[in-house]
Amino acid sequence: MEFTALLDKKKETVVEAWFEQVIQTYAPDTAIFYQNQKDAFANPVGSTTKKTLIKLFDALLDLQEDEPLADIIDPLIRVRAVQNFTPSQAVGFVYLLKPIVRKHFGKNQKKLKLDELLELESRIDGMALIGFDVFMACREQIYSMKSNTERNTIYKAFARAGLIKEVPADEPDPKFV
Repeated sequence: MEFTALLDKKKETVVEAWFEQVIQTYAPDTAIFYQNQKDAFANPVGSTTKKTLIKLFDALLDLQEDEPLADIIDPLIRVRAVQNFTPSQAVGFVYLLKPIVRKHFGKNQKKLKLDELLELESRIDGMALIGFDVFMACREQIYSMKSNTERNTIYKAFARAGLIKEVPADEPDPKFV
């Protein structure tokens, strides 16, 4: 039996184990809430995490991806980017899949070909790199928004204090005349 077929057969078990591992990267009280609250509206982080992991696992098995991995991993990385995760913590959840796969298929080692396992682990590594790119783009967007907010706040304060003079667009700037 092909390795991807074995993985697909155990998909629910593997994804559930992966979800539990990812949830453990949060504070204990938060992890318990994310794990136990099944309502998507009351627990959007847990719901987003679960949905994204399912899609990522499907993409991992499907060598002909319809949706780019960056689009699949984006919702979960976006959530983790606005939280107090370091880049390695935000993206590290991808690597948690490797030991889970080894654990669930360790007893089937004779059926597995080393090249299939290495191919899967290589795809997991690639997924993590894509996740890092998405994380950095999200953080850049956050810092840009903070910078713009700060700039606008300072500009408004200077304007209220009368320290800014607007030069009409049709009037030449006196510095250059």
